[in-house]
Amino acid sequence: MTHPTIITCAVTGSGLTPSMSPHLPWRPQDIVDQSVGAAEAGAAILHLHARDPKDGRPTNDIGPWREIVTGIRERSDAIVNMSASRGATADERVSAVLELRPEIATVIVGSMNYGRFAKATDQKAGELTHAWERDLLAGADVREVVTSNTFGKIGRMIDILIDADIAMEFECYDVGHLHILDHHLSTRTVRRPLIIQFLTGILGGITSHIDHLVHLRQTVDRLFGRDCAVFTHGTGTGNMRAAISGALMGTHLRVGQEDNLFERDGVLFASNAAQVEKIRRILGDLNFRHAEVSEARRILSLGGAAAA
Repeated sequence: MTHPTIITCAVTGSGLTPSMSPHLPWRPQDIVDQSVGAAEAGAAILHLHARDPKDGRPTNDIGPWREIVTGIRERSDAIVNMSASRGATADERVSAVLELRPEIATVIVGSMNYGRFAKATDQKAGELTHAWERDLLAGADVREVVTSNTFGKIGRMIDILIDADIAMEFECYDVGHLHILDHHLSTRTVRRPLIIQFLTGILGGITSHIDHLVHLRQTVDRLFGRDCAVFTHGTGTGNMRAAISGALMGTHLRVGQEDNLFERDGVLFASNAAQVEKIRRILGDLNFRHAEVSEARRILSLGGAAAA
């Protein structure tokens, strides 16, 4: 390998719920603690969502966001990557990002039918304790959900983050999203290298099968050349296999409790750190080396927490 492999840990997300696992962090302090643990285990990037401290529902409110990001920065030098996925408008989605100025913010670059109801089956969810969990995963309109990432919304988010000088991670749920990204970048200058995340395995998007991962990688090479930092992850129980498949193709990778709660059938991961430790062990067995935080910043051309 010509470069070390960057490990991103997606700490909590917004699609899996507290009733699915007692080890899924959702209170701000628990998110901070597990983020720091994941960084100590070898994750260079912490991909974050905020949750309501009362019941764990996803939120974009600045209060929980500030508690999470500030708490991590006080205890870790890891790269903070804030999701900008909640809100009806582009401006709403980036509001907390502009307030807290992470080194990276995530921009989803395409819409799709989002089969989030399948997560309850994949993650073997039993009784959902909170009403919001039942509405999210088994409500009357759960089969009507479309993620709304229109051309206008994507373009507005990119323009805002360019003006704010915040690096972007472009999340692609399918191969067509790479062509949408190419359209937007044809008239804009963004910080290089491009940071592209293959988000696979969600019902409605591309699967995590190896032929699809190879197709995604080949499409990136054709559209954007090699001036890209590509990350691979799968959602659900194929998460580890997808991540390692990405590493074998020369991409970086992502694991974490946002994407999958189970180490193997019937056995929950005890923490985000446990996932990072496992992927590090597999990488080591394959003679890969994980990137330290300073190396990840250099690979991604980031200025560091102080600059942010």
